[in-house]
Amino acid sequence: ENRMKCGLGKCGRCNVGSVYVCKDGPVFTAAQVKAMPQEF
Repeated sequence: ENRMKCGLGKCGRCNVGSVYVCKDGPVFTAAQVKAMPQEF
């Protein structure tokens, strides 16, 4: 768990692939997590 810099999806600090945790999350289904890049 980390702090989000802006919380609006503008800074790009919380993106995982094309998903922004501040806008699309912070809760994801197992299917969404499996579709995320392996680096995550």
